Amino acid sequence: MKQILILSTLALALLLSSCTSSLNTFADYDKNADLNKYKTYAWLSPGDSLDANPQNHQFELMYSKAITYASDENLKKKGMVLDSQNPDCLFKFSMGFEQKTSYSQSPTVSVGVAVGGPYYYGGVAVPVAGGNITEHRADEAFLYIQMFDTRTGALLWTGGARKMVDNAADSEKNLKLALNAIFSKLKIKHK
Repeated sequence: MKQILILSTLALALLLSSCTSSLNTFADYDKNADLNKYKTYAWLSPGDSLDANPQNHQFELMYSKAITYASDENLKKKGMVLDSQNPDCLFKFSMGFEQKTSYSQSPTVSVGVAVGGPYYYGGVAVPVAGGNITEHRADEAFLYIQMFDTRTGALLWTGGARKMVDNAADSEKNLKLALNAIFSKLKIKHK
């Protein structure tokens, strides 16, 4: 029984580490800005990004409610208050998909044939199969959140996440996990 518990705990740890390993998050902020002075916020309209891909605008509109809802939960935990009339800062998100192509080459396998005697050694290597180049295509989803000062329009903070996705993935769950990871990098905490 104890072995089963240990094995199941190990399997769960491996599963969790494999789920989170492909989510790449980042954040950057203005080193001169005191982010804790911003207590109220509002959202800019989705679809106002500079991305030239119209399909990404469709994704932004489709997921805008889910993104703002999950983001509002994260910002509320940090003590920030939604105020669409007179906010201290504005948040904007952009998201979409990029098709990534990578190439790999299988190793070249060779067989060596040797003939030898007491005073004579010889050898031949003959390449056999291998060296094939394979193309791999996958979609990489990205989500960026930006924070702007309302009065000056200055960019204060940017956070983002990128992840290779497949069609079988639960997009709502992945979206919430990505937003939690992004907002964990926003160093604001109000009481």
